[in-house]
Amino acid sequence: MSDKAEALARAVAAHGGTDRGMELALEIGLSIDEYASARLLQTRVMKDLDWNNSRSPHGLMVDCIYLAAKRGGYDVSAVKVRNKTLSVFGVGTQPRPSAWQHGFRDLIEELL
Repeated sequence: MSDKAEALARAVAAHGGTDRGMELALEIGLSIDEYASARLLQTRVMKDLDWNNSRSPHGLMVDCIYLAAKRGGYDVSAVKVRNKTLSVFGVGTQPRPSAWQHGFRDLIEELL
């Protein structure tokens, strides 16, 4: 199994079919309202007809929480979030919203 496939398998196992984004949000320090906004963004992006699945659901969740943290003025970086995902989920996921956010700027502005 490739490294990428192994990482994806660990991410799937870490979630076990449940939404564990709240754990990451709390680890970063987001409020419930900030997490709810990030979660709504994730849901709306995934349901958008223009969404091309450039990120896995896990990766998109990390991206949305990262964007909410940045917008909220939290002291976060891609490396810090990767380390937090490693401690929370057992798999490090680097946020990469640049892979998709350009097509969803209006939605990001509306929700975050």
